Amino acid sequence: MTLKLSEDIRPVTDLKSHGAEIVRDVTNGRTVVLSRHGRAVAVMLAVAEYEGLVAAAAQPAMQRAVDEAEREIAAGQGVPHAIVRERLLALTRKR
Repeated sequence: MTLKLSEDIRPVTDLKSHGAEIVRDVTNGRTVVLSRHGRAVAVMLAVAEYEGLVAAAAQPAMQRAVDEAEREIAAGQGVPHAIVRERLLALTRKR
């Protein structure tokens, strides 16, 4: 749905007085931009839309990583399982 500047930019203080209305709009497909002192500070969107954006953003990066790994394997530059495992564990510890 297209963002309507006149309706979809709301002060963050509206969350307190109109929270249910804002959530209803978001779950009905609207994206709401919250502002503070006239500047955008947050975006509210439906969970399904957020998940779609995250999946779309991750796809090119994942495909590049797979392509690079396949090139390395073809060139005989594979990484031993133990090293891959340790790298993955390190990544999960950073979160």
